[in-house]
Amino acid sequence: MAKTLNISESLAGITILAFGNGSPDLFTAVANPDADTELMFAELLGSAAFVIGVIGGTVLLIQPFSLPPWGISRDLAFFIGALLWITFTAADERFSLVESGVLIGIYVVFLVLVIWEFIRARREVEGMRSRISLQGGIPEQDASFRRVLHVTGLSNQPAPVPANPADFALQGVRIPNSGLWTDFLSHVNPIDANEWAEAGWFMRMFSIIKAPFLLVLLLLIPIVDSTAERDGWCKLLNIIHCMSLPLMMVWVNGFASIMFARISVAGWTATLGMSLMVIVFVTSRTDRCPPYHKLFTVLSFLGCIQIIYLVAQEVVSVLETLGIVMKLSKSILGLSLLAWGNSVGDLFSNIALARQGYAKMAFAACFGGPLLNLCLGLSLTLIAKALKDPNWIAQVRKGVMGENCEAYLLQILATTWLGLLLTNFQARRSIGLAMIVTYLVFLAFSFLGEFDLIHPYGTDHHPDPNWASGANTGNAG
Repeated sequence: MAKTLNISESLAGITILAFGNGSPDLFTAVANPDADTELMFAELLGSAAFVIGVIGGTVLLIQPFSLPPWGISRDLAFFIGALLWITFTAADERFSLVESGVLIGIYVVFLVLVIWEFIRARREVEGMRSRISLQGGIPEQDASFRRVLHVTGLSNQPAPVPANPADFALQGVRIPNSGLWTDFLSHVNPIDANEWAEAGWFMRMFSIIKAPFLLVLLLLIPIVDSTAERDGWCKLLNIIHCMSLPLMMVWVNGFASIMFARISVAGWTATLGMSLMVIVFVTSRTDRCPPYHKLFTVLSFLGCIQIIYLVAQEVVSVLETLGIVMKLSKSILGLSLLAWGNSVGDLFSNIALARQGYAKMAFAACFGGPLLNLCLGLSLTLIAKALKDPNWIAQVRKGVMGENCEAYLLQILATTWLGLLLTNFQARRSIGLAMIVTYLVFLAFSFLGEFDLIHPYGTDHHPDPNWASGANTGNAG
């Protein structure tokens, strides 16, 4: 999607990847406005600390790189500003509509600034490219041009590969559906023959165990990969995706049986999917991808969000059960087990991107996703709670670990910013290690406070879950 939109890695990480990783948490928070705010605060702040400290630090351990000074400073400044606003506003355990609106405004201003800076930087690069070309030079060989590319975080887009005239000459000879089933069976094979031949007995057993799950994913989610043959296009498999993925989404989200004009949503979805299947079959070939193949990235994006949401929900359910068995408080449960479970999507996607060479995109998403959840998820939930109150005030509880989470999240952000300043914004492994160690100190401090071995930074002034109703009747402690 980033290549199709011709945007930089940093912008893609802050927008597309951040929304993909953060949307499950965002939708969950908005859909449950009556949820316990103590658990919500601990989970959102704990997730932000885990994603930035551990996942962001791991990205730097995998692939060090250099960062545009202004871009990362902007991200850190807005994150710290949003965190300080939440800290001081929620100190009296009340959140008004205006205060919630300011939190939304912080994120909107941040997003507008990010997009505006990208547009300005791209215009600057294109203007310099034109000037150098008019002077008879080659932009990519000019030192000042390369310096601007580095500072802005933009990179040259590869020129399109010219089509081979022989391909056009053979178009009339090739059959549109030649090798349809052979190509399909090759793409749905969950076990790679080369990896199988080189793997040991343990990895072969693991490949066999994961094969059924991988087969299901291959049948549900289309793959658009510019590094693969034909960009990952498989005619018959992509035709099946037009039906399988939409039906899975309406069924999983509970919309399948809802009636609309005397026909269920599943029926309407099947009808639309069948129409798309016919169109794709008639207008495509097996030997090359059609011009609209990149549109399948939308289906892939939605499918990935859905699968991540399902997996994260199951992980969260297991961890909640574990927390109940271990008799953990809501605060420690939210900042540890629930935070880890809800960050499964960030963990897999960001680390996978870093290993594939997109470390800048993964690192930017480590800030964009948590900021999205913290600003929009928290503010929209508190707005929904405030609208139910006669005075339009949302009563909130940060719990025993609320201030503890805020203090250490601020510490992780400050550690990252200071490390980058001292290394001239060279994102080194040492900075990643410092980020991870800071998170581990936060985790150890929180658990020591949970078991009363030390006193955490914050105290819960209203341990009684019904404190809000007692406060209204003058019986609050």
